[in-house]
Amino acid sequence: MVKTDTKVYYILWKYAPELLPQQFKTFDDLKMNYKCYTKGVVEKTAENWLMEDNVQTAVKWLLKRENQKHMIELYNIYFQRAKDDTNAFKAFVDFSNQFFADDKKSDILDIVQNIPDEALE
Repeated sequence: MVKTDTKVYYILWKYAPELLPQQFKTFDDLKMNYKCYTKGVVEKTAENWLMEDNVQTAVKWLLKRENQKHMIELYNIYFQRAKDDTNAFKAFVDFSNQFFADDKKSDILDIVQNIPDEALE
Protein backbone atom coordinates (compact mmCIF):
# COMPACT_ATOMS: atom_id res chain seq x y z
CA MET A 1 0.00 0.00 0.00
CA VAL A 2 2.69 2.46 1.02
CA LYS A 3 5.87 2.16 -0.93
CA THR A 4 8.36 3.99 1.32
CA ASP A 5 9.69 2.99 4.71
CA THR A 6 9.51 6.59 5.89
CA LYS A 7 5.74 6.62 5.48
CA VAL A 8 5.31 3.16 6.99
CA TYR A 9 7.27 4.10 10.11
CA TYR A 10 5.35 7.36 10.40
CA ILE A 11 1.98 5.59 10.15
CA LEU A 12 3.03 3.03 12.74
CA TRP A 13 4.43 5.70 15.06
CA LYS A 14 1.24 7.76 14.79
CA TYR A 15 -1.43 5.02 14.86
CA ALA A 16 0.12 1.82 16.23
CA PRO A 17 3.34 2.63 18.10
CA GLU A 18 3.21 -0.69 19.92
CA LEU A 19 4.07 -2.40 16.62
CA LEU A 20 7.43 -0.66 16.43
CA PRO A 21 10.34 -2.45 18.11
CA GLN A 22 11.07 0.68 20.12
CA GLN A 23 8.80 3.45 21.44
CA PHE A 24 9.41 7.05 20.37
CA LYS A 25 7.92 10.08 22.09
CA THR A 26 8.52 12.56 19.29
CA PHE A 27 8.80 12.54 15.54
CA ASP A 28 12.41 13.67 15.87
CA ASP A 29 13.16 10.58 17.98
CA LEU A 30 11.63 8.42 15.26
CA LYS A 31 13.55 10.24 12.56
CA MET A 32 16.88 9.89 14.36
CA ASN A 33 16.40 6.16 14.82
CA TYR A 34 15.64 5.25 11.19
CA LYS A 35 18.18 6.07 8.49
CA CYS A 36 15.51 6.22 5.80
CA TYR A 37 14.57 9.70 7.03
CA THR A 38 16.54 12.46 5.38
CA LYS A 39 17.25 15.84 6.95
CA GLY A 40 14.62 17.47 4.76
CA VAL A 41 11.77 15.41 6.22
CA VAL A 42 10.13 17.28 9.05
CA GLU A 43 6.97 16.43 10.98
CA LYS A 44 4.88 18.83 8.89
CA THR A 45 5.98 16.94 5.76
CA ALA A 46 4.95 13.67 7.38
CA GLU A 47 1.58 15.10 8.40
CA ASN A 48 0.99 16.06 4.76
CA TRP A 49 1.46 12.41 3.76
CA LEU A 50 -1.84 11.74 5.51
CA MET A 51 -3.59 13.47 2.61
CA GLU A 52 -2.31 10.90 0.11
CA ASP A 53 -4.72 8.20 -1.06
CA ASN A 54 -2.39 5.28 -0.45
CA VAL A 55 -1.46 6.55 3.03
CA GLN A 56 -5.12 6.94 3.97
CA THR A 57 -5.79 3.43 2.68
CA ALA A 58 -2.93 2.08 4.79
CA VAL A 59 -4.10 3.95 7.91
CA LYS A 60 -7.65 2.69 7.42
CA TRP A 61 -6.37 -0.87 6.91
CA LEU A 62 -4.28 -0.63 10.08
CA LEU A 63 -7.13 0.80 12.15
CA LYS A 64 -9.48 -1.87 10.86
CA ARG A 65 -7.04 -4.58 11.96
CA GLU A 66 -6.69 -2.92 15.35
CA ASN A 67 -10.46 -2.78 15.68
CA GLN A 68 -10.68 -6.47 14.81
CA LYS A 69 -8.13 -7.21 17.55
CA HIS A 70 -10.29 -5.34 20.07
CA MET A 71 -13.39 -7.20 18.90
CA ILE A 72 -11.64 -10.52 19.52
CA GLU A 73 -10.71 -9.35 23.02
CA LEU A 74 -14.35 -8.40 23.65
CA TYR A 75 -15.51 -11.74 22.27
CA ASN A 76 -13.31 -13.53 24.81
CA ILE A 77 -14.56 -11.32 27.66
CA TYR A 78 -18.20 -11.96 26.72
CA PHE A 79 -17.47 -15.68 26.47
CA GLN A 80 -15.96 -15.83 29.97
CA ARG A 81 -18.85 -13.87 31.48
CA ALA A 82 -21.45 -15.94 29.62
CA LYS A 83 -20.34 -19.06 31.48
CA ASP A 84 -21.78 -17.75 34.74
CA ASP A 85 -24.44 -15.20 33.83
CA THR A 86 -27.53 -15.74 31.67
CA ASN A 87 -27.72 -12.03 30.75
CA ALA A 88 -24.10 -12.14 29.68
CA PHE A 89 -24.88 -15.29 27.69
CA LYS A 90 -27.56 -13.44 25.71
CA ALA A 91 -25.15 -10.55 25.10
CA PHE A 92 -22.52 -13.09 24.00
CA VAL A 93 -24.90 -14.72 21.52
CA ASP A 94 -25.91 -11.34 20.08
CA PHE A 95 -22.30 -10.23 19.88
CA SER A 96 -21.25 -13.53 18.26
CA ASN A 97 -23.96 -13.26 15.61
CA GLN A 98 -22.79 -9.79 14.63
CA PHE A 99 -19.10 -10.59 15.00
CA PHE A 100 -19.24 -13.55 12.64
CA ALA A 101 -21.85 -12.09 10.24
CA ASP A 102 -19.24 -10.20 8.21
CA ASP A 103 -17.21 -13.36 7.63
CA LYS A 104 -20.23 -15.11 6.16
CA LYS A 105 -20.85 -12.26 3.72
CA SER A 106 -17.20 -12.25 2.70
CA ASP A 107 -17.23 -16.01 2.13
CA ILE A 108 -20.28 -15.74 -0.14
CA LEU A 109 -18.75 -12.84 -2.08
CA ASP A 110 -15.50 -14.79 -2.53
CA ILE A 111 -17.43 -17.74 -3.95
CA VAL A 112 -19.53 -15.60 -6.29
CA GLN A 113 -16.56 -13.57 -7.49
CA ASN A 114 -14.72 -16.74 -8.50
CA ILE A 115 -17.54 -17.91 -10.76
CA PRO A 116 -16.62 -17.32 -14.42
CA ASP A 117 -18.94 -15.02 -16.38
CA GLU A 118 -19.78 -17.86 -18.79
CA ALA A 119 -21.22 -19.92 -15.96
CA LEU A 120 -23.61 -17.12 -15.04
CA GLU A 121 -25.14 -16.94 -18.53
